Amino acid sequence: MALFVLGDTHLSFTVNKPMNIFGTGWENHAEKICRQWNQAVTQQDTVVLAGDISWAMTLEEAKADFLFLHQLPGRKIILKGNHDYWWTTAAKLTRFFETNGWNDFSILYNNAAVVENRAICGTRGWNIDLPGEQDQKIIRREVQRLALSLQAAPEDLEKIVFFHYPPVGALGSPFLPLLKKYRVRQCYFGHLHGEAARRMQPFEKDGIRFSLISADALHFQPYEITPDFAGEQTSCGPNHQNGQKEASFWRKLLSLFKSKC
Repeated sequence: MALFVLGDTHLSFTVNKPMNIFGTGWENHAEKICRQWNQAVTQQDTVVLAGDISWAMTLEEAKADFLFLHQLPGRKIILKGNHDYWWTTAAKLTRFFETNGWNDFSILYNNAAVVENRAICGTRGWNIDLPGEQDQKIIRREVQRLALSLQAAPEDLEKIVFFHYPPVGALGSPFLPLLKKYRVRQCYFGHLHGEAARRMQPFEKDGIRFSLISADALHFQPYEITPDFAGEQTSCGPNHQNGQKEASFWRKLLSLFKSKC
């Protein structure tokens, strides 16, 4: 049972929100996701969808987008993004999925999920470089939500953390103390597109590896978090040939946490 992640699917089957303003690579991106998802993911696997899932404004508008995802194989764990305006309470989301018979969806919000020997934790996050008091209030709330998620994870499992926004900014990260406290070794985030995504690369800070997983940055292919990469709490970052190739691929990017995408 493999674990995958994919951020920023930006589906829009019922609303007119083309993504090709971020480049021609977004043309027919839903078809690209469908094809590559089916090639990589089996019914026994799990995919974390790290926010900005649908451009819909309401759950009713989002129904076609979730039907598309439901028809793809695997369990889906969804995280809120800044454009997920359809997101409502946990109870309403759960009822929405149950009513439609979509038992392959679960939400990551103030909680944790278990995928074999790994705990899936996370929160939306925020643009942590914004100085306004209201922004700082939101950031403090997001830190608390991450704390709740990590606290909900079984102590003996490796914890993998997912954000929508980049969790490290030009001035550091308010999330780092929690990540270090719970011995998190790897984090994934989305939100960045276009030039911002092209210039971003995986990096390590305080022994934690951070990687961008926006759909366009991954060429719309779900990224597998392999057992070697997850590491049995022994090392951070890739320690095998595939991981080295991935690191080389991404090494051409970085410095855009200042970007306000």
